[in-house]
Amino acid sequence: MVMVVALVVALIAPTAALAQGQLSQDDVDRALERRRQASSELEQMTARFEQAMADEGILRERITDLAKSVSELEREIGERRVEVKQLVKERYMAGGSLGTERMFSARTFTDIPVQSEYYELVNEADLTLLRGLEAAEALQVEYQAELDQSLLDQEDVVAELTVLAEELGAALARADEDYNAVAAAFQKQEEERKRREEEERRRREEAARRAAEQAAAAAAAAATTTTTTTAPSNSGGSGATTTTAPPATTTTTAPPSTTTTTTAPPSAPPPVITDGKSCPVNAASSFSDTWGAPRSGGRTHKGVDMVAARNAPLVAIESGTVTRTSNSSLGGLSVYLTGASGSRYYYAHLEYIEGGIRGGTSVSVGQLLGGNGSTGNAPDWLPHLHFQYAPPGSDWVNPYPLVKALCG
Repeated sequence: MVMVVALVVALIAPTAALAQGQLSQDDVDRALERRRQASSELEQMTARFEQAMADEGILRERITDLAKSVSELEREIGERRVEVKQLVKERYMAGGSLGTERMFSARTFTDIPVQSEYYELVNEADLTLLRGLEAAEALQVEYQAELDQSLLDQEDVVAELTVLAEELGAALARADEDYNAVAAAFQKQEEERKRREEEERRRREEAARRAAEQAAAAAAAAATTTTTTTAPSNSGGSGATTTTAPPATTTTTAPPSTTTTTTAPPSAPPPVITDGKSCPVNAASSFSDTWGAPRSGGRTHKGVDMVAARNAPLVAIESGTVTRTSNSSLGGLSVYLTGASGSRYYYAHLEYIEGGIRGGTSVSVGQLLGGNGSTGNAPDWLPHLHFQYAPPGSDWVNPYPLVKALCG
């Protein structure tokens, strides 16, 4: 199992481009592919985890039933022993000693070496009583042994679940860390590029405005003419010439703004949308095909369990309307979504539901619905999303093929 996790960790090493600070969309796509590959590599482990969870649930239910049966048998044995002791007392008083004094000190009825002639003395009703006590004691021993073994089996399963949960959690966290680092760095890089482009656009606009102002000033100066006036003179002297200069024009221009806006990296990467749909878990997740698998209480599994980090973002698989939210002992915090396509989706065991998400809320594909968790009847071994899918006009069907196509 550890080898599988080591393989996954090796597959998701940070890219050289991230270390150099130069990223492209291809780098983000490759990081996303590594995250998806991690999910695929972990599928076998997740399948074993799912089976162990189901085994533990069935064992827990079996232990409860056995403990109840043992308790009821102990009560029945106590009542039967009182009746048998009374019977022995009556037979002793009526017919003398047949070793019946041992009945009062024996721990169980089967501890007494009852002689065949004793049974010849009792009637059918007495025999039924004695045989009933004997059968109840034997069954109690059998049930107690089965209960003890079931408790040991449960300890083994819980120990395995603990190890699997730790390994799954570590591998998924590492896959998230790699992809989120690349996605956040790329987003920051793109924001910086857009900021620089915006500043360059403003600089060019300012330069063009200044050039336009200078051209306008030059045109105004060229249009100003020199006026010469000749005054009449009786003496025939030459006339005076008057030159009028244009008024001085002073233009004051404020320098372009160079304020830099720094945007903090998002807490979660933007959702990956393919053909109008998004993976319902916007994080590294692992899942396997457990449709129809047995569950406690005689139920069968009607969805796919997607294991991911606690509070990993759960998003709308497609644009549509939240029909309702709920909080029950079975599904815990849950969201029901009807997509624009008419498909229905069910998200269960959420750690929290995002504010504003309620019945009647319109959501867009990739919009945050809540966080991955373990509310309801989900065990605390590892948080997971129980996800169900129903095509338009249909009942719930196996969602594994859909999730596999969207989430890898």
